[in-house]
Amino acid sequence: MEKILVDTNLLLAQFEYRLDIVSELRRIILGPVELLISSGTMGELASLAGRQGRRAVAARFALQSLPHLKKAFDVKVVPSSGDVDGWIIKHARENKVCVATNDVPLRRRLAASKVRTIALKGKSKLEFV
Repeated sequence: MEKILVDTNLLLAQFEYRLDIVSELRRIILGPVELLISSGTMGELASLAGRQGRRAVAARFALQSLPHLKKAFDVKVVPSSGDVDGWIIKHARENKVCVATNDVPLRRRLAASKVRTIALKGKSKLEFV
């Protein structure tokens, strides 16, 4: 089973780029998938959703899309603490999981740490980078 740690930025991309995460992950990964979402990511989404503007709408959409993701994949919220990006890198290295993010600074840090990463390519497809 492929475990993928999903970052806030990728969950927001569902709305911002009309990305179908379910079909895209199924396209690039053969076999069962388990999505891991840190409690810090959930907190970021909740915080953004309480604001106004386009990113707030995207955050509300991401939170509302969780039941759809849970129907397609095994989704687990993993307890986290501290800086979300730092925790993602540490957890990915220690547990040898792939990270799905569209956050360029985070992607660079993941690449430096030799962590497999999935990112948005061309605003419409997910690919391993």
